[in-house]
Amino acid sequence: MPRTSLPTFALAAVLAAFAAPSSAQIAWDSPALIGPAVPAGFSIFLLNPAGGDLGALGTLRHSAGPVGLGYRAAVADEAGTGDIAVSGGIDVSGMLARGVEGSEVDVMWWAGGGVGFGAETLITAPLGVIVGWSGGSEDIVFSPYGGGHVVLDFVTGPGDSVRFDGVIDLGVDLVLRSGWMIRAGASLGDREALALGIRLPTGGG
Repeated sequence: MPRTSLPTFALAAVLAAFAAPSSAQIAWDSPALIGPAVPAGFSIFLLNPAGGDLGALGTLRHSAGPVGLGYRAAVADEAGTGDIAVSGGIDVSGMLARGVEGSEVDVMWWAGGGVGFGAETLITAPLGVIVGWSGGSEDIVFSPYGGGHVVLDFVTGPGDSVRFDGVIDLGVDLVLRSGWMIRAGASLGDREALALGIRLPTGGG
């Protein structure tokens, strides 16, 4: 009897769970991909964005988190149209609390601004809080994080509108002994999205 491997089944389940809702632009802020140990350098991701289908995302940070600026740009198919949509944004972040109650848990804030272009234009301003920690062994260091953000959206095009969205943010960064980093992030709530990629071992942090 043929067997379906667990990784194949898990990948299919994840993609089904994060099938993007119909929209006319892609949101730049989801997944957030920001935690207290967010790395410096350039990262590339396979992306299933909010408002779109399969695409690609690039992020750049000059310094490791939780402080500093981050930049991102994405391209993906618009959900339900087959057309190409693009998005980009800038985020800024800082520390709220380090080593909460003597633990290794850190709390940070982040905010930003960006735009998504498609059949409509989406101008987005998020504000969020993230909780994370880091641990590991000689072979791997993992930094899981979770939190949420609220978003003020201005949608321009047929039927201009202003709206608020609420998003749950989840993610993990895995640093391998080789120096490569595997990065994953997901958003739940009003902006379901999924990203999986790597940080290239050429930047600091």
